[in-house]
Amino acid sequence: MTNTDLNWKRLILVVLFAMFFWLSLQFINPVYADTTPSNVSNLVLVKFKADTSAAERSKLISEMGGQALLWIDALSTVQIRLPDNWASARSGKDPLSIAGQSPTVLSVEFDVAVSGVPAILEGMESQPQVYNSTIPTAPMVVNDVDYNNPQMQVYAPGIIRLPWAWNYTMGSSNIKIAILDSGVLASHPEFVGRLLPGFDFINNDADPHDDYGHGTHVTGIAAAGANNGIGMVGVCSLCSIIPVKVLNESNQGTWSAVAAGIVFAVDAGANVINLSLGGPSSSQVVEDAIRYATEHNVLIVAAVGNGRSDALFYPAALADVVGVAATRDDDTRWSLSNYGSFVELSAPGYAVYSTYNDLNNGYSGYNYMSGTSMASPHVAGLAGLLFSQNPALTIAQVRWLMTSTAVDLGDPGRDDYFGYGRIDAFAALQAGSLLVQSDAVVSGAVWQDDNVNGVWEQNEERAATQVLSIQIRIADGTVIAQTTPNDLGQWRVEKLYPGSYQVVALALGNTILTTASTYDIQLKSGQEITDLNFGTTQSILPYRVFVPTIQGTQ
Repeated sequence: MTNTDLNWKRLILVVLFAMFFWLSLQFINPVYADTTPSNVSNLVLVKFKADTSAAERSKLISEMGGQALLWIDALSTVQIRLPDNWASARSGKDPLSIAGQSPTVLSVEFDVAVSGVPAILEGMESQPQVYNSTIPTAPMVVNDVDYNNPQMQVYAPGIIRLPWAWNYTMGSSNIKIAILDSGVLASHPEFVGRLLPGFDFINNDADPHDDYGHGTHVTGIAAAGANNGIGMVGVCSLCSIIPVKVLNESNQGTWSAVAAGIVFAVDAGANVINLSLGGPSSSQVVEDAIRYATEHNVLIVAAVGNGRSDALFYPAALADVVGVAATRDDDTRWSLSNYGSFVELSAPGYAVYSTYNDLNNGYSGYNYMSGTSMASPHVAGLAGLLFSQNPALTIAQVRWLMTSTAVDLGDPGRDDYFGYGRIDAFAALQAGSLLVQSDAVVSGAVWQDDNVNGVWEQNEERAATQVLSIQIRIADGTVIAQTTPNDLGQWRVEKLYPGSYQVVALALGNTILTTASTYDIQLKSGQEITDLNFGTTQSILPYRVFVPTIQGTQ
């Protein structure tokens, strides 16, 4: 055999090995939703007219021979378990026909199985690209060890320019991101102090524990803590988290659980809901739930699926949902990401390092995963940052900020693989800052509290000027504005941005406060909060009246 023949054979073996290695990285433990709808055969969803009484509902369910399992009040929808032999009933007498013929029923559908959509990876195929930056501001520096370790290849924050975006905000505890998934490991140190009460719609209890791992990984991407000296950093590291378990230990759930989870999250005050789950068919109950969220200005973000297909994938394919495709560390498309007209945005989804539900695994509570499930929470986290920057934004404005500032990949303009492009957090927060208006106002009055009871009574006059200095402070105590009452005892501060403030009165001279000295307030764009009033007296009294700080509810 000649050397030429040996060289050719070696080359072929190298090429084949490289192809095998690449494919192995793409397909390690993929998890998909079924390619055809999977009915949970004896579970149906019945939507009643809003004015149907509980007695009428119970009567119909009894006629169907069913058992009510889950009532979603906001959607007037009940999940019903039918007898196992219901399908053998005579035509016209079967439960579906009975429900369909009832004048109180608007729709009847089977409850359909849905899945989370991750693919687990053990590492990265290549080093991330190094991006040259001409950004004039310095990136935010955090002390999270894995984030700062080049060997861990935590590339996603750099690609979407998070360290620069964090100069605007790292989030706000007032902004809540709901993660509807397999649950969250509450004991993970990345979530300390920011997990709000959640719910488990699989086991019907208030403990949404993650017994699969998918939900904890997704949660970390959206909102893992920053500057805690461990692990990685979530996109919106100061946002609060609402954990809602709608997937079981096999990463499977039903549309009824998803719909109930959406309603729960909305009612719990969520600003953003992430759905790294789905299936090939839509559901009336989920569409109703998403409409409920939209009506309450709650943004829904969802993964477009990992089927390498242009088949519609729900709920990402619904108009009111931001469908997110997955990109790699070099800004190319992740090969298994679905594509199509329903892709609105793309985000890193290949070999993303994030939190995991096993604190004793090889990465001590972290793991690498790939999938559109990992891309979606990057977008949900960015939406959390934008709401943190300006709580007055509408969901339409948040979508516009993210799509209009995205980095255009693929064909020019919007395309089916990347949507409007891969998100750019820094550009979105820059654009968002232009929408924040300094048009909020606070005002009040100061009065002479003659009987020192802390209550402004009809015969008590407003205090003369120069009795108090009134300061407006932000969370860290910095004074951003200061004023004193005018001759009529009135004070007013204008041109404030939306956000949280303390209004603090400091007594001058021999003045003593007879009321609380501080109001904690939350301002919205264009809002004026009045009646922040302070009672005063003079120091001739032998004592000072102490009153607990008033917590404003404005």
